Amino acid sequence: MKSLLIKSAIASGVVLSLATFTRPVMATSFTVSIENAGVQNAQLSNLVNAHVQTFDAQTTGNSAAGFQSNDGTTNVGSYKTTLIQNADQYGGAGGTGKYFDVNANISGQTVSTLNLATAQSYFGLWWSAGDANNVLTFLSQNKVVQTITTADVVSYIGKLANKASYYGNPNSTNQNTGEPYAFINFYDVAGTFDQVQFSNIGGTGFESDNHTVATSYQSITGNVVTKAVPESSSLLGVLVIGFVGASSVMTRRVNKKSVLQLS
Repeated sequence: MKSLLIKSAIASGVVLSLATFTRPVMATSFTVSIENAGVQNAQLSNLVNAHVQTFDAQTTGNSAAGFQSNDGTTNVGSYKTTLIQNADQYGGAGGTGKYFDVNANISGQTVSTLNLATAQSYFGLWWSAGDANNVLTFLSQNKVVQTITTADVVSYIGKLANKASYYGNPNSTNQNTGEPYAFINFYDVAGTFDQVQFSNIGGTGFESDNHTVATSYQSITGNVVTKAVPESSSLLGVLVIGFVGASSVMTRRVNKKSVLQLS
């Protein structure tokens, strides 16, 4: 009986180890929501220690060195390998000012990086003129915790009843109607991140504006399109399954013993 229990425990441990090894770490740690069509900024009243980068004060053009992102006296972080554009049909919240871009045809860069001075749990941006080459990646201590592509954004918008309202630049009537424009909120409910990468490989641009970060938030706002499934919950489920499996073997062998005696 004792050896049987040991074997069952070992088998359960193997199942747990395999589950832990094969499942991507923090694969679904983010809850994602989209603001109503036409909205181009975050709901700041819901965010804690929020900071917004509008890019309007930055120098137009590309810079390998990038720039420091400050909010008053607060060091938010630094952008590396950047391209700043004047508002046009592809970007620029409100139809004015400047916006952030990743475009190899103009600057030669395919990746721009935001290195955050303090770990954050929220990031939002106005993702404009989304196309197939756009990729947004979140990292924590140099490890990828979440990757979002334009295909994901299109899928998110497709879940909304008024999906057609998100296509075309809301600041310019009948311009670029084949691409999505939306303010998207990313809530890391299972941890934090300290770096955001903006990638675009191909002959297009990854345009965005009003980058917003926050250390915390009061609630999830906007139209929720996907919910997080924290890693810990999944592992707990596997542990329970393993324990039940071991208990089941014991009860089959010793029918006279109750479940209470097994504990």
